Amino acid sequence: MKRLEKLAKSAASSLLKCESVRVISHNDADGITSAGLICNALTRAGIPFQATLVSRLDGSVVDSIEPPVVFCDMGSGKPHLISRVKGQVFVFDHHKPVGELDCVHVNPHLVGVDGAFELSAAGAVYTVVRQMGEKLEDNVDLAGLALAGALGDRQMMIGANRTILEEAANAGVVKVKPGLKMEDGPLDQVLVEALDPVLDITDHPVEVNAFLDEIKVSGNLPDLGRKDLVRLSNALVLKILMQGSFAADSVVGETIRLKKEIVENAFEFMWILNSCGKMGETGPALTLCMRDPGLLEKCQDITRDYKRRVLNEIKLLQDNIQETENIRYVVLDEMDAAGVVAGLGIRYLYSDKPMLVLNRSEDMLKVSARGNRVLVFNGLDLSVALKEGAAKVGGGGGGHSVASGASIPLGTEDEFIRYVDGVVGQQFS
Repeated sequence: MKRLEKLAKSAASSLLKCESVRVISHNDADGITSAGLICNALTRAGIPFQATLVSRLDGSVVDSIEPPVVFCDMGSGKPHLISRVKGQVFVFDHHKPVGELDCVHVNPHLVGVDGAFELSAAGAVYTVVRQMGEKLEDNVDLAGLALAGALGDRQMMIGANRTILEEAANAGVVKVKPGLKMEDGPLDQVLVEALDPVLDITDHPVEVNAFLDEIKVSGNLPDLGRKDLVRLSNALVLKILMQGSFAADSVVGETIRLKKEIVENAFEFMWILNSCGKMGETGPALTLCMRDPGLLEKCQDITRDYKRRVLNEIKLLQDNIQETENIRYVVLDEMDAAGVVAGLGIRYLYSDKPMLVLNRSEDMLKVSARGNRVLVFNGLDLSVALKEGAAKVGGGGGGHSVASGASIPLGTEDEFIRYVDGVVGQQFS
């Protein structure tokens, strides 16, 4: 962290000298919180900015930019694109760097911190904005955004993330306590709408009520007493294990309450931001990160709509899943939530092999691939597998060992799957 802080301090010093800043960030929860962090810090420093949230970094994005520009949650893996921006460039990212970037670059991988598990892009940005106040503590109140970003990328509160969490807790910015990492609300409603975890009673009100009657628990989730919370937690863990999943720690453990943000439940806040981003409503999501409550109700409506779409696509996944020796995959059309479906699928439904969701969209196939900690421990590196597989069929890809993406030409899916299956098999061997 000391080495990362050194990079961050230098970046903050240069950023504070800019007269205005263009901000480009990813449109998922980690990217939106990253943008929220830098935009809040720029506002406090009196520096005008323009922010744009995009689904991917390509030539059309970089060719339209007037620097100085800050790239958040993107850029480390695409030096050929970043180099096309002539002027002052900042890259605050957590993806594995590829090649060399000739710009200000803050990335945990540069100092030996694992950006896939221990620090998100929002965490990297937080290390910078923490240095942008007159005193170090001036921007510590923004730490909740960094933690929400880490949750959005399914990261653990270990390593650098733990450092941020402890600093935030000590400053009263967040409150941490044991519980269920689920949304607030009446238990029956929470479980009927549950997508994280995906349960066999999700979207089945009769089964949910029977489950709650059997364990004799009712009420609002945040208000449950200790005995009821333990009984509910044990029942949910057992249900998840019986589904063949080992992701109980994704549901039971530390809960984070954000004392400075519009939405207090960090898990719920993350889902709202991710939903808005994936539904193309990045503006309202960013206003929440800027602590403007005016569009909260709209964002909640968007989230409900998005979750319904995700549930429908999970059912399509279950109906159409295929597998090879080393991977599982599905090919579907015009999906709204391919990455989320891949993540939920491997976490709660099919945990023993990497999950690839291929989404036919417009004139290409977009691939979202997800693994888990056990598979990565056994050798899996999806960033390598997808990069090599996509290159083999004339596309491009990359990302993290545990989560990666690619774009490939239509009609190449069979060859792509065969190649990725072979690469993953070599990694496991």
